[in-house]
Amino acid sequence: MKKRFGIKTLIYWPISSERSQSERHLKIFVSTSIQVPPIYGCRQASADRLAYNSAESTTYVANGKKFSISYGDGSSASGILSVDVVTINGVAVKNQTFAECTYLVGMTGDINDGILGLAFPSLTSDGEKPFFYNMWSQGLIPEATFSFYLNPDTSATSGGELIFGGADPSKYTGSITYISVSLEGYWEFPIASVSVGSTIVSSSTYAIADTGTTLIIGPTAQINSINIALGVTYDSQSQMYTVDCYTRSLSSLPNVTFTIGDRAFILTPLQYLSISGDQSTGYICYSVFPPSDSTDSNGNLFWILGDYFLYRYYSIFDIQNNRVGFATSMSYDWIPTVDSSLFSTSSTTTNPRTSTMKTTTSTARTTTV
Repeated sequence: MKKRFGIKTLIYWPISSERSQSERHLKIFVSTSIQVPPIYGCRQASADRLAYNSAESTTYVANGKKFSISYGDGSSASGILSVDVVTINGVAVKNQTFAECTYLVGMTGDINDGILGLAFPSLTSDGEKPFFYNMWSQGLIPEATFSFYLNPDTSATSGGELIFGGADPSKYTGSITYISVSLEGYWEFPIASVSVGSTIVSSSTYAIADTGTTLIIGPTAQINSINIALGVTYDSQSQMYTVDCYTRSLSSLPNVTFTIGDRAFILTPLQYLSISGDQSTGYICYSVFPPSDSTDSNGNLFWILGDYFLYRYYSIFDIQNNRVGFATSMSYDWIPTVDSSLFSTSSTTTNPRTSTMKTTTSTARTTTV
């Protein structure tokens, strides 16, 4: 029986292999493979993690091919490929190839036990079929889509929701804007423009949406234009850009707008600033826009719309129709508590719900589900 099902969690969620005595928690990335540490090897890196033990599984099938991957933050993993039944929320995916990571770099402090990739098969290291494709081809879900709700309130009990086989209308408002995937792999899609206030800093560019990236990363020249408009200062210790939130007012900070298809996706100052510290040590307000000149297989620079974008916009990934969709999150209007010593004025900038939409587009359409 096909059914839509979801997992509510703090981004990390449980996964188990057949006959295993424990559950593991995986972080979701725009990658393709499932990676978990095995019970053997990698002792130092996986000492605080639950590990996979093939000896406990009656459905384990040896593969033995070597596996190696590197990530954009400098972390990496290597090991061997194996095959087993992978179960999420009671739904069992058979004959799933995954990586047993015997060597990890840069992941010692992570609270997740592994990584689940949800990108296209073209990114697999050895041609293995990604988990979600197996789930769909085995008839376990009613449609070939998955969707994310991320809660910007990190102190909330329920931090997010991943739905396999559909979307959750209770987690977004209004219509979904769909945009066709321009390059398979990381679900890359075109962005019509990026603006700071009324100034366009980028046009006809590309992006991916990635739950495994916290910040909003873009090409150096375009990010520099944003940060200059914000009046930031580079902090060499954190390697981030800071805004003087003691003397600046919120009304002096512009909105940042991503126009995708025929719709403007707006972030207001308190949605793109990360505030850390306390009254005794002082507060620092960071811009969530760091630069990185990442290029795709066609040589095009692209943006990475990480969690600070996805906190505000519900995301849907549709394999069958080769498209990505975004809608206003139910948590769009949530803002963090701001100390009274910060920002000389409490006024805010334009709310996107009052913005207008263009009437024509050649690459996107708006639909209600």
